[in-house]
Amino acid sequence: MQEQQHQYLSTLLLGLIATSALAPKPLTSLPVDLHPLVHALQAKGFTINIALPPVRSSYGIYQRKSRTLWISPLTFPLGISRQTFLHETVHAIQSCPSGTLTLLGWTVSLNPVVEREISSILLRSYHHGNRALEREAFFIQGQPDAVPRLIHALKQRCPYPDK
Repeated sequence: MQEQQHQYLSTLLLGLIATSALAPKPLTSLPVDLHPLVHALQAKGFTINIALPPVRSSYGIYQRKSRTLWISPLTFPLGISRQTFLHETVHAIQSCPSGTLTLLGWTVSLNPVVEREISSILLRSYHHGNRALEREAFFIQGQPDAVPRLIHALKQRCPYPDK
């Protein structure tokens, strides 16, 4: 009897985990206006996972060696999935064409309060060698025209053949 209860609780727990905020999600979970960018990235050979990133306590990462973007499912209930996806997309495009991340060179005008907040995040959380790349990704993630700009940059910078 105790074994049956244990098995029942294990099954119940697995079911709860599968439906939790940490469970992987399909790419269709991203906002519809991001779907063209998802398809453009995939056509250039990038992989996108909406699953817990392999780096603990991160909302998203880009792994340049495997050309994989990871977006944590936790970003959805937090309301930051769009920004996180755009941020990691910037890094993917920064990696083209050589695999080494280089600036896209975009200038973006921001509200001084937003600028200070980004600077604060960069100082607290990022190595000084990565700050310019991260600054660019933070700037672009909040722009209303980010999707068409990123699709254009992807086509220009990433020479890998479309599938």
